[in-house]
Amino acid sequence: MTDAAGHPGFEWGTTVSRRAGSSIPFLMYEPRRRHLLELLGDVARWPGRDLIVQGERRISTEQFLGAVDLAAAHLTKRGVGPGDRVLLLAPNSPEWVVAFWAVVAAGAVVAPGNGWWSADEVAHAVDLLAPALVVGDDRRLEHIGDGPARLTTTELQGIVDESPSRDSGASPASPVGNRPPPTPPGQEDDPAVIIFTSGTTGLPKGGVLAHRSVIANLHNLLAVSKRLPHTLPPDSRGQVNLHTFPLFHIGGVQVMCFGLVTGGTLVFLEGRFETGKVLDAIERERVDVWGAVPTMALRVLDDPTLGRRDLTGIRSISLGGAPVPAELVQRLHAAFPNARRRVSTAYGMTEAGGTVAAGSGAVMAEHPGTSGRPLPVVELRIAEPDASGAGEILVRTPGQMLGYWDDAAGTPVDGDGFLHTGDLGRVDDGLLWVVGRTKDVVIRGGENIAAPRVEAVLLEHPAVAEVAVVGLPDPVWGEEVAAAVVARTGTAPAADVLAEFAAGRLAHFEVPARWWLRDEPLPVNDAGKVDKRALKAAWLSQDLTRSER
Repeated sequence: MTDAAGHPGFEWGTTVSRRAGSSIPFLMYEPRRRHLLELLGDVARWPGRDLIVQGERRISTEQFLGAVDLAAAHLTKRGVGPGDRVLLLAPNSPEWVVAFWAVVAAGAVVAPGNGWWSADEVAHAVDLLAPALVVGDDRRLEHIGDGPARLTTTELQGIVDESPSRDSGASPASPVGNRPPPTPPGQEDDPAVIIFTSGTTGLPKGGVLAHRSVIANLHNLLAVSKRLPHTLPPDSRGQVNLHTFPLFHIGGVQVMCFGLVTGGTLVFLEGRFETGKVLDAIERERVDVWGAVPTMALRVLDDPTLGRRDLTGIRSISLGGAPVPAELVQRLHAAFPNARRRVSTAYGMTEAGGTVAAGSGAVMAEHPGTSGRPLPVVELRIAEPDASGAGEILVRTPGQMLGYWDDAAGTPVDGDGFLHTGDLGRVDDGLLWVVGRTKDVVIRGGENIAAPRVEAVLLEHPAVAEVAVVGLPDPVWGEEVAAAVVARTGTAPAADVLAEFAAGRLAHFEVPARWWLRDEPLPVNDAGKVDKRALKAAWLSQDLTRSER
């Protein structure tokens, strides 16, 4: 079995069949990769390319693979081996990517930690994992104190710089181009990655993903996008992907894997997310693919320099991580004219190993607000649907986690192997519509109010830039609907005006009774989602009489 360039063992199959002989009868692709280490063979198909770009730094295929080999040898020398956990605490960077794959190559389990965790959260992760090693930069390793032995980013920086460069004579006929698929040191159901939940409801929990979990999700995305690595000609142009998702989340991992195995270029921002940096990178690198959560996209659209930017290179925009308002899609169409037909959406979660459903630009244009169709190896059910057909979304997919690392946390997987997502949705004509969360509901006088629905309506008001709806304690109703609103520049909508606008689109009990008209942006977590826990705590801790209706 060879690919278009004659390399052995590179085929990714498109046949879907039910896996027998396992506790959960997943639908799975045949043939398929069985271990993440095998993906480095796909990366080796693309010699002489810039795989990773950050500012002025450009890391070639040769540098990347050489750095992974050197770093893996370094980890092994430090005593890291099969089954060990390695906690990775660092921001998006070439070193982060090298460290991730070096841990995989050493046979250990990589646990990407949140780069913005507090000292208490880092301590929690260390206690939970008992890692053999912590990899990170100096600032984040300060939270470790005198804890486990550590490999610093400075050491990895040296490994990247000392690796073979693109000018060292490597070519498609070089050892990189002919690199055989590595021999996997384990099985596809072995733990590979531990991804922490965002922690919006408590201390982070670690979802354990097997090798098959990460690969199954990646295989789905490659198949749906028609970019299976063995079908791409050796001289095909790779996508230039602006990677604004944190790498330590499942969306970041899946975009990273997709870019590497298809010969694309991953473009990272330097430092924290800023709208000006995003627009600078799009222009400078001629980015043609950008993925973002809706909050990020909204902020970029409100950047005062947007109208002066050359955004014609963007061909595709993928939105995920939160419901996508139709108004946001319309604004993206206007700002990125060459992506009008390719503004897509995706729905997924850490526990499911990434994307569960996706909708193309055409689907979103015809059905605004949908999350798309379940991916080929995803089975989806709606549990206990109400009169409108909405109920909890259950999924069974080979991408789903083995469980939480801490067994005491329990498992959301039922006896039939279906993962209970905690999201509310319905299915119409094969399309999934996410209408809220079982935990993102305001219960007012016995009426369940989906906060995302109220938010979507308020975002239709021309003066509203950002909005978040939470439930605040009320002595009569139990909870009252409360909306925190950030106005667009140059506007100052009054609470009464917004309430009247909402009343024309919502039931009377869904209209917010309390308002916080904010000058500053809404607080967000590391994934770019609004941090409702922090928002609610701030609201309750201060006197907001002047900004409430």
